[in-house]
Amino acid sequence: MKIDKVINEYIKFKQSMGINFKSEANTLMAFCRALGDCDICNITSEDVFNYISGNGTVTTFWHSKYRIIACFYRFAISRNYTTSYPLPRKLPKCPESSTPYIYSLEEVERLLTATAILKNARSPLQADTFKLLLLILYCTGIRISEALSLKLNDIDLPKSIITVKDTKFSKSRFVPVGPRLTNELIVYEKRRRMLPCPKDLESSFLATCNGNKLMYPWVSRIFRRLRKHAQVNREAHARYQPRMHDFRHTFAVYRLISWYKEGADVQRMLPLLATYLGHINLNSTQHYLTMVPELLQEASHQFEKYALKEAENA
Repeated sequence: MKIDKVINEYIKFKQSMGINFKSEANTLMAFCRALGDCDICNITSEDVFNYISGNGTVTTFWHSKYRIIACFYRFAISRNYTTSYPLPRKLPKCPESSTPYIYSLEEVERLLTATAILKNARSPLQADTFKLLLLILYCTGIRISEALSLKLNDIDLPKSIITVKDTKFSKSRFVPVGPRLTNELIVYEKRRRMLPCPKDLESSFLATCNGNKLMYPWVSRIFRRLRKHAQVNREAHARYQPRMHDFRHTFAVYRLISWYKEGADVQRMLPLLATYLGHINLNSTQHYLTMVPELLQEASHQFEKYALKEAENA
């Protein structure tokens, strides 16, 4: 059976179970294009290894492609489309993932101020658009992909609620926002409506001068420019520099610090944080809870109060 037919059947099977499967499908289709018009039974270990390895160094994507193709082959074998399992037996060591960068309030202010360098007569909304994007990421903790996908009808200004639709796990959720961000959203929407941008409710909220959706590669390049201008960097020898995704980590950490300071039952509140962030379980949320000194201090302080109370009752 041709590899493209098996891959298409596998993608439809996954999607029939309600799984988004978008990125996995893209990986498998790229695998199909790399192999060309061939039968699944004729694919060799060398073919699979060459696709997974590509031309660059081993990254976490190497292991991601390996897992996706391994799952595909288990499906193909279970359907008797092939009997071979041509996956590499020895796997290279997965490189360490980047440590999340937790932005300080002062660094966030510098980044927001830096958006002034984006002012452009040909694109009068560019600086405001990027400033609002950073505020949305910092104040709500939503994913960058979710922020770029927001439409006009996703922003309920009277109720101060953002609706995040069709997220990573194919679910939608409501994200309440505070007064400052609400005011920024109101100001931006008024400016946006004054420009010749599409104004139908399904058009992009954060838009280019032509009303088009912001594309991540362009946004990423602009952010690197702002970060350098604002001098927000890791140490010189660091492999990874701060990313936009780190605003999500920053939001989660500061939310925990606030709960500790308020004396809240953090363990009871964690499921609420997971729901707010759009996670399906607490394991995903724990990935974002980087232990910064301030968080450690607050956690230590709460444990100290707990220990003293227990000692008094002993």
